[in-house]
Amino acid sequence: MPRILVNKNAIDLVDQERSTFQRFAEMSFSQCVNLIQIPRDRRYISMLPASYVLRRREEGDAWDDPMMQVALWNLHDLGVSEMSMSMASPEGGGDPEPQIRFDRAEATDMALGRESAINFSTAKSGRGLIAALNNVIHRTFHLNGEEFEVGIQDREQVEKYAKMAHEIRQPQEGLLFAIARVLASMLKQGLTAEDVEVRAGMELLTNLGCTAISVVSDEDRVVFNGFSVMAGLSSGLLQGLDWEQLKEIRKNVQMMIDQIEAREETPVVQSMPRPVAKRRRRN
Repeated sequence: MPRILVNKNAIDLVDQERSTFQRFAEMSFSQCVNLIQIPRDRRYISMLPASYVLRRREEGDAWDDPMMQVALWNLHDLGVSEMSMSMASPEGGGDPEPQIRFDRAEATDMALGRESAINFSTAKSGRGLIAALNNVIHRTFHLNGEEFEVGIQDREQVEKYAKMAHEIRQPQEGLLFAIARVLASMLKQGLTAEDVEVRAGMELLTNLGCTAISVVSDEDRVVFNGFSVMAGLSSGLLQGLDWEQLKEIRKNVQMMIDQIEAREETPVVQSMPRPVAKRRRRN
C-alpha cells in the first residue's frame, strides 16, 4: 500500500472513488486562476493539495477523510514522499502560522507535465486530473511567433467565442479550423492578444491541442505550427471524457504533429472576411 510520511508518521493512501478526485479537481480549478498570477518559476500545482491538507488538518479533518486522501494522492503522484507540518512565525512578526514543507520529493511525469501522466489507469481512477491541472497553469500559446500565457479566461467570453465558431462552421469542417478562422478574422480587424476575444480563442485552440498558429493576413490564411498531445488530453480529461475518447484525441493531435514535423500538407484554413467581434480590452 502506498504511503506518505507526515512528520515522520506513515499515512496509508487508500483507493478513492473517481468522483472524489473529480470533486477535488473541480474545487482546485477555480483556485488555478489565482495560482496563474504567481511567476512561472515559482508556480507549482502541488501548492493546491498541500494548502488543502494544511487547512483541513487545522480544522480537525482525519487523514482517512476521502478529500484529504485525494489531496495526499495528488502530492504522492507529484513525487512527494515525505513532508512536515509545523507552526512558524511570519518574517514581519506576529502570531505563528501553520506551514508545510516537502522534505523528500522527486519530480514525476505528472509534475513534469509529460503526456505519459495521462493514461488508461490514471484516467480511469481520476488520479490523472492533477496532471491535467498542472498543464492548465502552465499552458502557453504562440501567435505569429510570440509566446503568450493561455491562463483561464472568463467562461462567458469563451462560450460566446465557441458559439461564434459553431455559427460560421462549414459542413464537414473540423471545429479546430472554425475556431482558427474566427481568430484570424479578429486579428485582421485589428484585435490583438491583449483583447479578451483573442485570449478566449487561444484558450479554445489550446483545449483542442493546438499551441501555435501564424496568421498570414495578406494571403487570408492560417498556418498551424504547433500541437501538444498533453494539452488536448488535459482538456478532455477535465471535461470528463473517458479513455476511449481520450485515445481519439491523442490520435488526432499526434496526426497533426506528424504532418507538421514532416512539413507535408501543413493544414491551412481561409480566414473569415466579415466582422465577428467588437474590440474590448482585457481587464
